[in-house]
Amino acid sequence: MPLHRIALCGVALASLVLTTGLNAPAGSAAPPDRERGGPGSWTKISVGGSGITYTSSLHRTADGVLHVIYPKGSGAADQLGHVSISPSGAVIQQNDALPSAWAAMDLTPALVGTADGGLRAVFGGIQSVDPGFWSDGRMYTATAPASGASWTLPAEAVGTTTSAVDSYGTGATTLADGTPVAAWPLNSRITWHVGTGSDPDQSFDLPYCCAYDVSVVRDGDDVWLGWYGNGSTAATNGIFVRKIYPTAGAIIKAPQSSVGANSPRLGQVALAARTGGGVYAAYCVGYPTCDHIGLWKVGTSKVTKVPHSKYVDHLAISPGPSGRLWIAWSDNIPKIQTIRTGRNGSGMGAGQRLGMPHGTDSVYDVAIDGTTGRGDVVIQVGNGFWHTQAFAGLTLTGKPGAWKHGKKRKVTFAVTDAGDAVAGAKVKAGSRTCTTKGNGKCTITFPKATKKGKVTVRATRNAYGPAVLVLKVK
Repeated sequence: MPLHRIALCGVALASLVLTTGLNAPAGSAAPPDRERGGPGSWTKISVGGSGITYTSSLHRTADGVLHVIYPKGSGAADQLGHVSISPSGAVIQQNDALPSAWAAMDLTPALVGTADGGLRAVFGGIQSVDPGFWSDGRMYTATAPASGASWTLPAEAVGTTTSAVDSYGTGATTLADGTPVAAWPLNSRITWHVGTGSDPDQSFDLPYCCAYDVSVVRDGDDVWLGWYGNGSTAATNGIFVRKIYPTAGAIIKAPQSSVGANSPRLGQVALAARTGGGVYAAYCVGYPTCDHIGLWKVGTSKVTKVPHSKYVDHLAISPGPSGRLWIAWSDNIPKIQTIRTGRNGSGMGAGQRLGMPHGTDSVYDVAIDGTTGRGDVVIQVGNGFWHTQAFAGLTLTGKPGAWKHGKKRKVTFAVTDAGDAVAGAKVKAGSRTCTTKGNGKCTITFPKATKKGKVTVRATRNAYGPAVLVLKVK
């Protein structure tokens, strides 16, 4: 890349960079950057300068530790930060993935695993303006053991194209044997490469400009990519997917992902390969305001509505255990929410609201990893990246839901997780309690003396968010 291109990039990004300090409102104490880290507590996990166009990437190693890679730098991104987070949500370590700052840096790095269980960051960049292997603008890698404690910069790249540094949104995954696959869009072209060899990149051109925000996932032996298309017609605008490995397939537009030739761009396309099979995309349905998130299994015509997701402005999706999927999103209030599907990838559990880090009022990026029983959520709020965890939500129903005062009434409660019965849940109404059996049900008998009005019932179980139900005595 010519020197003037690097300089211009730096100037453009400088206007978007904010300081890392969290400015508390006047008269209030600034919260600590690190707190407990588990559900209900936001923890700032990044250090160094941060810009609103910076995005994070997550990968969990076999020991259950979550690793996050993110761009950092003052004036413009020039380094990759790394943080590791324990299964309970505590920050374990923070370090840099590159030995020194670079002249130009991909704002959308990707993090994947290696064949030996380690870590590989994939990013476009230019180390310096001096000639050299790492100054060609290719899609480079930095690697680390599973601990993430020490990083190396091997003389290899996942691609040979020298314009990868200008990526409009990098995506990466691995083949079953750990071979990396990276893809990136630039203008109307999407380029990808399999492995770190010197063979030519593969690419295809779209009949419009531009393509953005590529995601790459592997379902069995097939590699799929998704992107946002900014075309000027209904056929070229919206969310698109295509199989690219082992052979390239047809381009498929996600149903309802645009209204005519209009759709919002919400960041990296939310694409996930479900455990048990199937590729799923989550995206906004509606324009100019998002009416809801649609969840679509690639290759089908059905789009499932995600409840309570109106006004979404950023979203992410992740595979979960036992075939479930996790979805996380922000809206324009803003607030962060999550939901987990049933075991077949459809059916919705109860959504969970996660609040926001203290003193913040904007969200610029959302990422989630749901490969354990919890959902680990990372957001970019302008001053850096923050993390919290979410429990899956319980759903509580009761029959009958209302009865007349002065009558003794037995109410049967059912506790479910996206339609599955939940045993061992405690249901509590005032001083009365019951515990669900294998069918997810239990009963409480309310006496004649129960007062008129509302009766609040709460269901709880370890590793779940609580559910609340209101009964009525007339």
